[in-house]
Amino acid sequence: MNIKKHTTKGIEAKRSRVAYTFVTHWIIGLVMFFIIPLISSIWYSFNNVRIEPGKVTTEFAGLEYFRKILTEDPNYVNDLRDSIGMIFYSLPIILALSLIFAVILNQKFHGRTIVRAIFFLPVVLSSSVVMSLMSSEQFISMPIISGGVLDYRLMFENLNIPGQIIPMLTFLMTSMTSLILSCGVQTILFLAGLQSIPASLYEASKIEGANKWEEFWTITVPSLRHIISLVMIFTMIDLFTSMQNRVVNVAYGLMVGQNFGESSAMIWFYFIIVIAVIGTVYAIYNRFCVKRWE
Repeated sequence: MNIKKHTTKGIEAKRSRVAYTFVTHWIIGLVMFFIIPLISSIWYSFNNVRIEPGKVTTEFAGLEYFRKILTEDPNYVNDLRDSIGMIFYSLPIILALSLIFAVILNQKFHGRTIVRAIFFLPVVLSSSVVMSLMSSEQFISMPIISGGVLDYRLMFENLNIPGQIIPMLTFLMTSMTSLILSCGVQTILFLAGLQSIPASLYEASKIEGANKWEEFWTITVPSLRHIISLVMIFTMIDLFTSMQNRVVNVAYGLMVGQNFGESSAMIWFYFIIVIAVIGTVYAIYNRFCVKRWE
């Protein structure tokens, strides 16, 4: 018995050594290319940073850059508000569309594999030049001329729609294509979750006389509660870090211009707000949905 335990322990130790060997390069990369730059960006947000030949010099500035972006920058607070508001417009749409697409793709029909591949294509194409042009504000807001694209804001104003809701309607109309094309990963995750639901639950519901709508809300959605949490957090992070996000775009422009102090302050203040929003949304979902479905 002791010999068997010693052999088992030796095999486990060998496997652990092999595992650590495989992840060592990842750990080194994480420290060099993520942890060190992360700490540096925190330091830069409190300093005046100058790039000199062969070295980077810093001069402590305290909270100067944070004060500047919040009190002197005429656009940062508005961009921050629009970025947060964009999440509350986009997140429900992406979740709903992804779940609908997943339910459709989970049905049995000829050519199902090909159709699933087509739905995942936006993930592959999302970094292409065509997608960048399609999602750009210049393309979306072209005037109404021969062969042009609709200016939705002008159209809503001509329809005498109240000005308070015009920004929301304009965002929904101009972003609908990009929102649909943002559903690739989410659809795959929901599809995997749907395939893990036991068929016996649906068979029992049919015996009880439940219709499809009742099955969806009493079996499908509760069974996907943890997948919904994953998709929700993934989607929020994806939207918050998108280059279409005005805050990220402006901070990146400052970084390219070697204004590392102000760009770092912008990103870290934004990061704190993002974490607060994600935590609040997750807590509300967990409190009112997950616990109810368990």
